[in-house]
Amino acid sequence: MVELNFLLEPGAARIFKTAESCTQLLERISLFKDTSIVPGNTLLLLEEIQECPAARTAVKGLVLDGTVRVIETGSLLGVRISEIKPHPVGYEEYLNMYPLDFEEFLWAAGVQEETLNHLKQAFDARMPVDAYIHHRLLDLWRYYLVIGGMPAVCQEFFTTRDLPEVVHRQRQIVESYRSDIAKYADKAQRPRILEVFESIPPQLASQNLRFYLSEIRKGARIAEFEQGLDWIIKAGIALPSCNVPEPQIPLELNEKRSLFRLFFLDTGLLCSCYPGIQLPILQNEPDVNWGAVLENAAAQSLVSAGFQLFYFSSKKNMGNWTSSSRKDSLWCRWK
Repeated sequence: MVELNFLLEPGAARIFKTAESCTQLLERISLFKDTSIVPGNTLLLLEEIQECPAARTAVKGLVLDGTVRVIETGSLLGVRISEIKPHPVGYEEYLNMYPLDFEEFLWAAGVQEETLNHLKQAFDARMPVDAYIHHRLLDLWRYYLVIGGMPAVCQEFFTTRDLPEVVHRQRQIVESYRSDIAKYADKAQRPRILEVFESIPPQLASQNLRFYLSEIRKGARIAEFEQGLDWIIKAGIALPSCNVPEPQIPLELNEKRSLFRLFFLDTGLLCSCYPGIQLPILQNEPDVNWGAVLENAAAQSLVSAGFQLFYFSSKKNMGNWTSSSRKDSLWCRWK
C-alpha cells in the first residue's frame, strides 16, 4: 500500500497538479514516497482527498490505466464534493463510513466470536442469554455509551484505559468540527451552522419533542436556518429524524420535514458535551438523563445499519408507545 495524505503531506498535491500522464504520475508518487509501485499488486490510498481536487480528477485516468487500485478517503465530502471538477463519474463507488457500532466495539474489546454467536443464537431462538455474559456485555454497553465509536477515541481507550484522556480526545474532535465549520462552510452561513451545532446536545437533554429553532434564538425561522441545517446534515455531523404524523407505510410519504429531531453523529462525543456524565453512566445510576444518551445511541446504530430515521409523536395516550417522561414515541423501520 502506498499512502498519500493531502492534509499531513501538503507537498503531495503538487504531484497531481502538473503530471501529464498516469505513468508520470505513478513515477512521481513512487519517488515522493520512496517506495516501489508493483503493477497489479499495489493499493494507492489517497487520504483527505478534499484537500487536492486534482487528485480526485485524476482517479478516472488511474482506474482506466489499471496499474494500481485506488481508495479515496475524505472529510466533509458531502458538502465539498462540488469543489472537484470534472467529477470522475462512473469510476467511483461511494461508501459512507460511520463510527464503530456496538458489535464492532465488542470486536475492539476482544470479545470472541463464540460469544457473539451465542448472542445471535439466543436472539434467533428467543432464549435468555447466559446471565454472566448478559451482565458483562451490559457493562461493555455502558462503556460504549461514554466512549462511542470514533476510531481514535476507541484506540485511546483500549490502549490506555485512561478515561479522562478519552474525554479530552473526544472534546478535541468536537472542537475540530467547530474548526471545520469555520473553515469550510459558506461565510454567511457559519454563525447559523455553529448555532445549530451547539444547540444539539442541550436540546437532546431537554424534554423537547423536536428540535426547536426558538431554543437557538427567539423568533428564529426555518427559512433563516435552512441552508445551515442542510450543511450540517450533509457534512454528517448531525443525524436528522423527520416527524411522521401517522405511522403508515411508506413513511417517506407521510413525513413532515418542518418537524424534526437532530442527533449527534456519535454518542461518545455527545457524552463529552455533558460534563460529569461518564461515571454515573458507568455506575448505572438511575438519575442520569438516560433518554438523551440512549436515543442518540439508537439513532446512531440505525443509521450505520442502513436505516432512515423517523419519529412518530402524539399527545394522545399511546399506551405502551408512550414513555413515562414525555408524550411522544419513536418508531423506526427499514428505509
